Amino acid sequence: MLLGLRDAFASAPTDVQFEVFSYYPTRDKRVAKDYDNLAVHPGHPKDIFFKLMPALLLPRFARRFLPEGWQAAVDALRQCDGVLLMGGTTFADSMLYKVPWNVLAALPGYWLRKPTVFLSQTLGPCRNWLNRVAARWTLRRAADVHGRGRRSAACGRDLGVSRCSYQPDLSFSMKVPEFSPLADRIEALGGVRQAMRDSGRRAVGVTPNTIVYQKAQRLGRDYIQFLVTVVTAIHRLGYLPVIIPHSYGTEEKSLHNNDRALCRRLLTCLPPDVPCHYVDSDLSAPQLRSLIGQLDLLVASRFHSMVSALAMGVPPLTFGWGHHKYREVLAEFGADELYVAYDQLDEWAVRSQLQLTLDKRDELSDRIRQHLAAVTGQSNAIVQRITRAVETAQSARSRELEPAPLRFRNILPRRETRGTQAT
Repeated sequence: MLLGLRDAFASAPTDVQFEVFSYYPTRDKRVAKDYDNLAVHPGHPKDIFFKLMPALLLPRFARRFLPEGWQAAVDALRQCDGVLLMGGTTFADSMLYKVPWNVLAALPGYWLRKPTVFLSQTLGPCRNWLNRVAARWTLRRAADVHGRGRRSAACGRDLGVSRCSYQPDLSFSMKVPEFSPLADRIEALGGVRQAMRDSGRRAVGVTPNTIVYQKAQRLGRDYIQFLVTVVTAIHRLGYLPVIIPHSYGTEEKSLHNNDRALCRRLLTCLPPDVPCHYVDSDLSAPQLRSLIGQLDLLVASRFHSMVSALAMGVPPLTFGWGHHKYREVLAEFGADELYVAYDQLDEWAVRSQLQLTLDKRDELSDRIRQHLAAVTGQSNAIVQRITRAVETAQSARSRELEPAPLRFRNILPRRETRGTQAT
């Protein structure tokens, strides 16, 4: 999402500097080194609560005793013209444990009276009283609030947030490199191309999701066995299964945002007569999207892998966990029938679902592409919405803007697609 936002500003073109307060600062610094207008600071909830907020609250004379890194982060925030809050699922009853973090992420900007915009994210439902009170208090103070689907926007307005509207997921603005040059220089992508040539088959991708695995496990459903059925069915239907860890982590035991560990478990369970290709590489968001564009179909559980498929005109048969989160985005492409909830996983039904979706592949792809230009155009227009919201809020406080590049701070709550990152 961050790279999509950056590309939207670059296309405007608008001179902008992003000060990114990231949940994964070490990883995101590696991404940011390739971009001249991204600077990354630690933005984990612990960093905000124990470092950034105290540094903001301390009297001026006491701040000179802060560690140098803390001062740099505070100075970067103070110099920003606006604060952009970029998240995945915000103020949802199904994720109550994140409510304090959702409030905390907004506090630094509010404390400094910076115009604050909640960028495209899933909102609600907010029926729980704690979630509802926290969401209303937080969102009403924002300069603008964007739901990345019609249901999310409706949830915001139901809370009394008048400045809440639908805006597409920001990653639709991300520029995608051509696959062939990437495959020439990136071994993992070259391996996919060679596997397709050697097998003589077209490819169908599979992007597992550790969140779906954990939620299915609580219901007593075997998500790994379900994926085995999916991969086997893809092979039996005459396609090459390509298993893609869209959220890549190096930890072998931890499943926290680590689809790689889940993919490796899946590989050990596959029958020996079912060949597949596994992409064991930490690819960037543009590289992942370019790869997904080579597929005939994507069987998706990771949300942003589904978004990438839509962005490339590839039908995504989706098995997800945050139901209105997935459905409302698919609905913008007339493809909401491609979603199946994790609590309805059926090893027997998936074979017929795959067959039916592959039979309608061209029709579905055409339908998706017909909607893509409008969605992408609206995503690119986010630059004007952000600039207008920031300038309106500044004007309301009678502040004069100096002729300098706009600077934005991003706080990234827990990312759902590491590899996008800034997903």
